[in-house]
Amino acid sequence: MNSSTQKNLSFAVLSLSILAVLAVTAVAPALGRIQLSFPQASILELQMMLNFPALFLIPFSLLSGQLTLRFKKRHILLTGLVIYFISGVGSAFITNFTVFMVLRAFLGIGMGMVTPLSFSLIADLFSGDKRAKLMGFSSAVATSSAILMSLISGWLALYNWRFALGAYGISLVVFIIVYLYLPEPPSSGQAIKQAKLPSLVYAVVLFNMFSIVIFNLISNQMAFYLKDTNLGDSAESGIAIAAYQGAQFLVALIFDKIYRILKNNTAIFGLVVSVIGFIILFSANSLWMIILAVFITGLGIGTLVPYNALTISNQVSPDLSGWALSLNTSALFAGQFISPFLFSLISTIFGFSSVRFYFLSAAVMCAMVALIIFSAKINHRKNRVDKTVV
Repeated sequence: MNSSTQKNLSFAVLSLSILAVLAVTAVAPALGRIQLSFPQASILELQMMLNFPALFLIPFSLLSGQLTLRFKKRHILLTGLVIYFISGVGSAFITNFTVFMVLRAFLGIGMGMVTPLSFSLIADLFSGDKRAKLMGFSSAVATSSAILMSLISGWLALYNWRFALGAYGISLVVFIIVYLYLPEPPSSGQAIKQAKLPSLVYAVVLFNMFSIVIFNLISNQMAFYLKDTNLGDSAESGIAIAAYQGAQFLVALIFDKIYRILKNNTAIFGLVVSVIGFIILFSANSLWMIILAVFITGLGIGTLVPYNALTISNQVSPDLSGWALSLNTSALFAGQFISPFLFSLISTIFGFSSVRFYFLSAAVMCAMVALIIFSAKINHRKNRVDKTVV
């Protein structure tokens, strides 16, 4: 593969990472303006609209993974992009809220067909250090796109909220790039006969769900935390979340270097750094301490998403990467739903009266998971030595 072809492949694969974040970021800044166009919709219905696509993404992500065992990934991807474009851009022209929600559902279906393949195709087309580098870049593109699209959509919504939904038109550009530059990955034809996944894949999928549960805590609770501690308002919350996302972006850019040094200890590293960040956040008594804490936490959490995807892709053949990573994608979005309910349950059980204790809970959970992973590594190493001796 020559340098020009490899660059085109990398560009095509990374362009897919933009689309996963658009479902929420294109709409969230315009929510207030959308409410004016649909006065009959309740506040709850409008809030549900943001995450409504994810309800359909999860089952269709799993379906997409199964389809990759029987159909060409390129065909599944192009079909998903067409659904994504029509439902996304089409929703800008709708005046009926029910129809609008139906199109949001189809947007989730399109996302479910596209999102797992964004990581799967990296696993299929690249190996070694290049694969690790692109896994990190994929997360970096998604994070930077979320920040940039939030700003653009918010600005467009000032003129007309329907303009903000034009951001979904990017999927047409991605369709053209994929059609021109992304070939069908090679297949061994053994996927259906050997479709059983290693047990480690399921363990990493559960770990990924845990990562996202923790990942969403800061975004979900920061505004409440600042209000609870009288350290800021919405503006300060925006600064803190930007610092959190910025740290994730930076660590994603150098993920391949981190992985090259730490290898299978990367997850423990990410969890330990996260523990430090959450403890600082728990004890913070100034805005600057909070910003420092979320930045440190972002560095820790930011290593986990690309590491999980890379670990799964390294455990399976290219034929099975679509199915394995579709499980990972489903776990990711399931974690988003579980996060607020889990911490609310923890608060009820232990009688927490302050948001501050959510972060202490997260620190304890990260420390416990790090110890579990460390113990599993020690036991695995011990069993391997015993077998060698025998």
